[in-house]
Amino acid sequence: MRKGGYQAIEAAGMVVTALSAQAVIRGFFNRDSEPLWGVVNWVAGGVTGQLVLLGVIAIVAMLAGGWAHTRPEPATERTGGSGQNHGRRTG
Repeated sequence: MRKGGYQAIEAAGMVVTALSAQAVIRGFFNRDSEPLWGVVNWVAGGVTGQLVLLGVIAIVAMLAGGWAHTRPEPATERTGGSGQNHGRRTG
């Protein structure tokens, strides 16, 4: 995967983490409101089940974003590189 793909995964992970964590916090303090405007009403267990699901989604998104952030850059150069020896002594 190219660097842009990892950046997209990282950005999506950050956005999903922010939205679901905000919904969990709001649902924890305001039990009368529906988390995410009722999008997760299909989850069994009522509000508690919905908040647990949103917490799991936040954790998975955070892990995916962190994983994409820590991916190393490729060690090989692409064609058209500078042609210099990096880190090797010659002769």
